[in-house]
Amino acid sequence: MKTIYLYTLLLTAGLIVLESCKDDEDNTDQEPQPMEVQVNLVPTYDGESFEFNKPFTTQEGYTIEFTRLNVILSELEHEGKTLTRSGVYKYEEHPKRIWRGEGSFQDFPSLTANVGVPASRNHEDPSAWEDDDPLHILNTDDMHWGWNTGYIFLIIEGKADTTANQTGENLMNFFYHTGTDELLKTVSLENLNWKSESNTLYSADLTVDMYKVFDGDTVDVDIKEERASHTMPSQVELSDKILSNFASALKVKQ
Repeated sequence: MKTIYLYTLLLTAGLIVLESCKDDEDNTDQEPQPMEVQVNLVPTYDGESFEFNKPFTTQEGYTIEFTRLNVILSELEHEGKTLTRSGVYKYEEHPKRIWRGEGSFQDFPSLTANVGVPASRNHEDPSAWEDDDPLHILNTDDMHWGWNTGYIFLIIEGKADTTANQTGENLMNFFYHTGTDELLKTVSLENLNWKSESNTLYSADLTVDMYKVFDGDTVDVDIKEERASHTMPSQVELSDKILSNFASALKVKQ
């Protein structure tokens, strides 16, 4: 009887050891999840939270509402190391995210980036990129004028009341579709504030004050007189104002 008991005890202990070894093997075989980073954009308007169809006031006292905000950023880098070659922001699709992908936040304490697409990529066939490339035509959609013209770098659309009464009832459309190689802008984004979202994801927020797109640090845009641009030859100057002011207003959110 003692022999049977001893045998059963040894068998049970052996099974426990085998199971423990199996658990160790399973844990060893599990591949670690890759680290990811996400770059966001949080628009504001003169200190207020930004929303579509929310009334704001311009420096001239005009009532203004936004209905579209899209921008392409490219060549996001730090000291020659590339985080991503491009990211597309569409407020109507995702009010924060510009880009998410594999990477270590520790490699990117700051960034340089283009507002727009450099000439080396701007005239490529947008359907030829990989499907998951932000610049693929399925991802940019109507942010492209055609392969020989290139991408629309920045789209801002909305409505404004520029009348003297300012009742908010006489809203007229405005739009700025800006691009072309010569209008590419480069920005420096210093001291990114990376935040842990999970064990494998860190995010950093950028911000842009849309008030400054019209009341710029160096040049103003009067929405009453400068209501629209498709960056045609006669509209390049206005498009340059919009893009320059947007780039200047793009900052790191702390």
